[in-house]
Amino acid sequence: MANLEFKLPDIGEGVAEGEIVKWLVKVGDAVKEHQAVVEVMTDKATVEIPAPAAGTIVQTRANPGDVVPVGSVIFVLATGAGAAPAPQKSHASAAAAPAHAPSSPTPSAPAKAAPAAAHAGHGPSKAVGGRLEFKLPDIGEGVAEGEIVKWLAKAGDVVKEHQAVVEVMTDKATVEIPAPAAGKLLELRAKAGDVVPVGSVIFVLETAGGAVAAPAAAAAHTSHAAPALAAVGAAAAPTQRASDEKILAVPSARRIARELGIELGDVSGSGRHGVVRRADVEAFAKSRSAAPAPAPKPAAAAPAALAKPAAAPVSFAPQERETRIPFRGVRRKISEAMVRSKYTAPHFTVVEEVDVTELVRLRETAKVMGQESGIKVTFMPFIMKACALGLAKYPMLNGHLDEATQEIVRCGYVNLGIAMDTDNGLIVPVVKEVQSKGILQLAQELNELAERTRAGKVKPDELKGSTFSITNAGNIGGILATPIINFPDIAIMGVHRITKRPGVVETPQGDKIEVRQYMNFSASVDHRLADGADGARFLVHVKRLLENPGLLAL
Repeated sequence: MANLEFKLPDIGEGVAEGEIVKWLVKVGDAVKEHQAVVEVMTDKATVEIPAPAAGTIVQTRANPGDVVPVGSVIFVLATGAGAAPAPQKSHASAAAAPAHAPSSPTPSAPAKAAPAAAHAGHGPSKAVGGRLEFKLPDIGEGVAEGEIVKWLAKAGDVVKEHQAVVEVMTDKATVEIPAPAAGKLLELRAKAGDVVPVGSVIFVLETAGGAVAAPAAAAAHTSHAAPALAAVGAAAAPTQRASDEKILAVPSARRIARELGIELGDVSGSGRHGVVRRADVEAFAKSRSAAPAPAPKPAAAAPAALAKPAAAPVSFAPQERETRIPFRGVRRKISEAMVRSKYTAPHFTVVEEVDVTELVRLRETAKVMGQESGIKVTFMPFIMKACALGLAKYPMLNGHLDEATQEIVRCGYVNLGIAMDTDNGLIVPVVKEVQSKGILQLAQELNELAERTRAGKVKPDELKGSTFSITNAGNIGGILATPIINFPDIAIMGVHRITKRPGVVETPQGDKIEVRQYMNFSASVDHRLADGADGARFLVHVKRLLENPGLLAL
């Protein structure tokens, strides 16, 4: 038996540390090669780290909640006959590991397979006579193909081991694929924008002596929480300054730096081992903007009629008259989903106007109660609860079509997909079992889910399983829209902004005119699976509940 000390690999561009979320096995457990051992979260993704070989877990060196640097030993695996592969070195500097961390197995031992090498039945990349044909690895659970976003090196370039070679995007993640060994790029077998299946050779690398490792861990097992992580508009991003070593920075710092046009190398990092954090970039930007501007030269006196300068005409530099952005990445994935839904499901949309005056008053009271518990209460939890009650009464809208079996699946529970506008496009995380939760619980869950989604930390199982969806653009504007169904759901409800206007109110003394608050709701229904009348009845019931919000407690 031989002990393999497994170090936390680099699981994302510039990620310097990870938080142990939970151990999926315990000390003494026998594990198979590629079996998930531990779940680790960075501010870029939540990923499962697999066993690099079959064996027995001898020791775990971190507890759930611990934050450990890349390169630290996180578990020890006893493998059979000493044949276990050495873990791939992280391309983070060796200084990232604690001084007391034991060294990894002898680097001269031939590597059998890197942690999380491609194993989806396509076989590892092959090295023949010093040529490595590198196959696109499995970069997310269930991912079958990836889109080449951009090449970070060109044919003929000499690359170092772990140097990023290509950026690949799936509908689950955007990752940089590193070189598995030092060598020369002989051939690139795909162009930017091409969609290639997992297991396809994407580049050929000439290596010294032909001894090469399997694909590096950085690309594999990336959580499909990652629509929120995707690097949108990569072609329009500023070119990264060339450097022998990658600057360590958290993803939010990289994004802010790109937006502000700041070179990360100019920013001093305050994080562990000099990691640049978002606050560092913002402080640098603030100090730069606070620098005194050169004093203007005194102007000659001008006649009174000319003292006020004329407004400068609006002009564009020649290169700004047209901007061409490659149609790929998240934008294309959203496009594909929308086209599939619109041209597969014949949409029928019905609209109701709802007097939400009483709901506005109730929400103000609930807001105060929520603040006492640290919970922000918006209108959405009330709408979600009304929606769940409406679906219980009209279940023909709650479910999906199983295309494989040609069966309509109607669900006895309500999982609501809530469309959220993020920097990386439209993401639809799911709040589950809504029918069994109260308003404050829904508010708390929704707030936490929205925060994780916009930060790119939403978990994979939180992006699937919806039985109905809600899209809310009311906080942006617009009094009416006809939303596209979140395929394969049967229906979706649109929520729009609140407007004040005079309305007729019935009283025992007769009708009178008051200033009331109104909101439009729309429901789009897949007319193959439900009728327009079903959508209308559902909206009428939701209207009744929201106009009399006390009924939500029944």
